[in-house]
Amino acid sequence: MLKPLGVLILAHLLADFVLQPESLIALKLKKHKQGKFWNSGIFWHSVVHLAVSAALLILWGAWSRPALYAVGCAFAAHYLIDRFKSLWKFQRTWVFILDQVLHFAAIYLILLAFGLAAAPVPLIGLLVSIGQHSLPLSLGSKIAAGLAVVIGLVWVSGHLIKNILSALRLRPFETAKKEGEPAAAKHSAEKPGAAAEARAGMYIGYLERLLIGVFMVSGIYTGLGLLGTLKTLARFKQLESREITEYFILGTMLSMLLGMLFGALLRFIVLY
Repeated sequence: MLKPLGVLILAHLLADFVLQPESLIALKLKKHKQGKFWNSGIFWHSVVHLAVSAALLILWGAWSRPALYAVGCAFAAHYLIDRFKSLWKFQRTWVFILDQVLHFAAIYLILLAFGLAAAPVPLIGLLVSIGQHSLPLSLGSKIAAGLAVVIGLVWVSGHLIKNILSALRLRPFETAKKEGEPAAAKHSAEKPGAAAEARAGMYIGYLERLLIGVFMVSGIYTGLGLLGTLKTLARFKQLESREITEYFILGTMLSMLLGMLFGALLRFIVLY
């Protein structure tokens, strides 16, 4: 009863974070019209979710007629949740978290309705058994769980950090300027090069948390301190500004915290 649930959660994470390019996000925003239910961008995103879900269920040997119906319902639920989420004008941290919780809850309830998931009480018992290492897990289940945690470590954490920093109304690290800087210099930060720098920073964050996960799994905890030191040295000259320093410290602490949490979970799965 855990396999279909784990596979569809993995499919959701892949479709929502890994296989959703900026062009598709831009299409969803472009086609959004207040008061209209149809949005072609959200539809095509839901189609990707449908295709990935079906492909992974077949790959993990969990395909059946009830699974076919469940995937179809999950496709409709995904569209509805994303369509209602688009009604919010501002992307807040709690909106991001609520959106993911609703998606996971919808997947579970749909599978439960088709008899493909355990009821809440037995499910909690299964999770407790896994926590106590008293329930054997197949290699396929460990791979699915590991992939889901890696996506959480790299992509989900990145989106969460971005939302938290935006909610605090801090300026992007790459565009934050020193106090008293001329207006002409500030205007130059708005050029296309700033977007490229922000994208580079995003990839650096991905790699940073991936390395944290590797250190956690391998038990090389001293590597965490080395990574933090190298990151500080790389930004040393830019830390003269108070705003940049505050952003750097907060972003680094969030990245390290989430990286260690997901890394510890990944270590648990690998050593299970």
